[in-house]
Amino acid sequence: MSHLLQILIAAVALAFGVGLAQAESLQDGPYVIRAADGSWRSRWVEAASEGPQVRDQAVEIGDAVTLAAVGSLPAFEVKLRAPAQPADDEIRVNPRTPIFVMADTHGEFEIAVQLLQRHGIIDERLRWSFGKGHLAVLGDVFDRGPNQTELLWLIYKLEAEAARIGGGVHLAIGNHESMVLTGDDRYLNPKYRRVAALLGADRYTLLWSEQTLLGQWLRSKAAVFRLGQYLCLHGGISRELVDRGLTLSAVNQTVRGALLEPGASADMQTEFVMGQNGPLWYRGYFQDAARKGGFRVAEQSDIELIRGRFGVKAILVGHTTVPAVTSLYGGRVIAVQVYPHRDEQTQAPVMEGLMIRKDGQMFRARVDGSSEMLPRS
Repeated sequence: MSHLLQILIAAVALAFGVGLAQAESLQDGPYVIRAADGSWRSRWVEAASEGPQVRDQAVEIGDAVTLAAVGSLPAFEVKLRAPAQPADDEIRVNPRTPIFVMADTHGEFEIAVQLLQRHGIIDERLRWSFGKGHLAVLGDVFDRGPNQTELLWLIYKLEAEAARIGGGVHLAIGNHESMVLTGDDRYLNPKYRRVAALLGADRYTLLWSEQTLLGQWLRSKAAVFRLGQYLCLHGGISRELVDRGLTLSAVNQTVRGALLEPGASADMQTEFVMGQNGPLWYRGYFQDAARKGGFRVAEQSDIELIRGRFGVKAILVGHTTVPAVTSLYGGRVIAVQVYPHRDEQTQAPVMEGLMIRKDGQMFRARVDGSSEMLPRS
């Protein structure tokens, strides 16, 4: 690479808040976008010796697109499917079906994949290997980390692979999905501002509009769903939500409407559901976080009311960081959000998920492959 080109790339990288090495190796995509005539195009940013290059090609539903390798992880192919129907509010599963739950992956693709591989959810080639088990991802795939696109395509791919053999993959909308889809990019990794500029998008959110395959797929997802005996969501169910008489269907339809028309004037129900005491942002199960954020701390009676209202054994949530997967309210609430990161001293990955085994026993599942029975609070 010429010295002049290095200077130009460095200047662009500085403007977008990324380093020279990252700018030279920048890769992202594909973004599969529907044109006005109904045809589809797939657009990538690819790393090249002369700097990042844009690739654009026509695709059709049924074609496969390839996600580039990240670090030591392999490239993988994804078959494009027709636009998605709204996700179910309730998923019936046999009580002896194993369930794996993780939350708040925040673009940390390599760490999240290691967690899934070490616990038998996917194999070394990133293929579904959990049989008829179910994987629940409790939101916040977007923001902060550098590989959110790869994570979303992996979830999209696993969803189809699991369904073919009687398993399931379920993604809940989190507050960061809501933010990105409605144009709030304050926590976006700087890489993606550069990607948007290279692809000619005035704003990053345009790459996730309802006219994109993954943007439409995300807007089909539920904010809260019942998976067998468990209520799964990102933030939590507040007492106020129950007192308002909102059903799962009403909550999910409200969130989908808000994500489809982000600039529209919101009615009172939308303002509540998308606000602090709605399922995307609520932190009332965590005393310290609740007090800092101005939430009313949930009482045991509130939790029992919520469990009875939705007919579940426990409520599984992400959103609020905990040092380890934690049982609250005597096992009626399970906090799953152990933020993915690397240890400052060893650089070893840190993350946990929740494994619910066939016998109903719950385990902390660590990224190194170890597990520990979850103690009840």
